[in-house]
Amino acid sequence: MKKIFTTAFLLFLQGIRESIGAPLNTFFMNFTDFGNLPIILFFIAVIYWSYDKKLGEYLLVSLSFSRLANSFAKLTACVYRPWMSDPNVHPYEKALESATGYSFPSGHITSATILFIGSVIRGNITKGLQFLFIFCLVLMAFTRCYFGVHYLSDVIGAFIISLIILFIVGKLFDKLEDNPNFDLIIVGAGILLSVLLLVYATFKSYPMDYDSAGKLIVDPAKMAIDAYKDVGFTIGILVPWIIERRFIKFTIDGPFDCKFLRIAGAYIGYMILMYALYPLIKASLNPLMSNFLNFFMFPCYVILIVPAVIKFFQNRKKDVYEDIS
Repeated sequence: MKKIFTTAFLLFLQGIRESIGAPLNTFFMNFTDFGNLPIILFFIAVIYWSYDKKLGEYLLVSLSFSRLANSFAKLTACVYRPWMSDPNVHPYEKALESATGYSFPSGHITSATILFIGSVIRGNITKGLQFLFIFCLVLMAFTRCYFGVHYLSDVIGAFIISLIILFIVGKLFDKLEDNPNFDLIIVGAGILLSVLLLVYATFKSYPMDYDSAGKLIVDPAKMAIDAYKDVGFTIGILVPWIIERRFIKFTIDGPFDCKFLRIAGAYIGYMILMYALYPLIKASLNPLMSNFLNFFMFPCYVILIVPAVIKFFQNRKKDVYEDIS
């Protein structure tokens, strides 16, 4: 009965999507793309670099653990995508590129919840901005069902998982305020969970169901390889984070124009990673290493490389002022 209900909801939305057509589909497609991990990461990076470093750290660490939780949940539940279970569901073709592997929970909503709800919980933002963030999350969750790539239970499950992660990381950060060395415990836990995820993804049993053409509906080997993405991403956050805390220690100080230039310059570097280095690594290395390295380098750039450049210019500016005085 539950499956019938969730499928009926998707078919209802599918009827609306097919009757309205291109204009709304294009708008929703642009909006749902906002939930892609590199985009979520960059928006958190902007907070981290220029608005509130502590909030940025909280969101980044929460994002790392949420990706691990998302992987564990996907590999455990092994829920097929809606169109794989019911041929009456016809997903929006342009949304299929980011709809790979198992369905539960939604990776888009897992990451978006960390950004939006995490900012609401611990960010010093206005009521209006809080409402906007919640609205954006709800609309993004709706688009995942609207395009037929997720069940309603997938987005609700992702929301709950991320809320739990935000709560746990919040408690860990409270301890970090009293004991600065507690970050070693946080990083150690993340590395341990990453290793466990790789072992779990490699050796667990998977459903071996085939479609009408005799092809595996979801390839277990691919799911094991995909786990390296989340492990690379997690390590790419946690290890640079602890290095930055101990050796770089940049601040977000500076006038608005400096912060704008900081973000603009970092954005150019981010695009170079995404459109030049990412495809080069993917083409040059085996899937395991390319997945790990590609998803390691983005958070490493955000947490280690950019802050090191910021700190360099902050020190240089300080030296200039000292020479003048």
